[in-house]
Amino acid sequence: MKKYISFCRRLNQILLGIGIAFLIFAVGLTFVQVVLRNIFHYSFTWAEELTRYVVIYAVYLASGTVLYMDANAKVDMFYHQFPPLVQKILSTFFYVLIAVFLCVMFYYGYIYVSRNVKVYCASIHIPWALPFFSLLIGAVSMLLQIPAKICQLWQDET
Repeated sequence: MKKYISFCRRLNQILLGIGIAFLIFAVGLTFVQVVLRNIFHYSFTWAEELTRYVVIYAVYLASGTVLYMDANAKVDMFYHQFPPLVQKILSTFFYVLIAVFLCVMFYYGYIYVSRNVKVYCASIHIPWALPFFSLLIGAVSMLLQIPAKICQLWQDET
């Protein structure tokens, strides 16, 4: 299991790096678009749509890392009132619920991708399947983290 956890950490570094690069690209593209529009009175018709899809991909690429680091928003006011064993049981239950949700997300994401292969986006003329593919990437990225998180949870001595 240590190799799997190491694999998850390395995957998180790679996906987070790609996500950061995507965000930098989106900021740069938006900056260029604003400069062109306001100074040269020229704009790219596709820039806003491309920026939107790049940001969506950045979010889904980073989602596995957020899950792994427990950096997602949660209400844990009552959770810390329970004994450590109950906390572990609750956390495991919640991870299983998250896994079920992610499986459903993957299933419907796959349906969206397969239905939209021949439908094209308005301005950048790419298949709609490409933006929807980010759902699959995010679901798989997060699903890969759940066994590592459960294993780490039960290996802790607390």
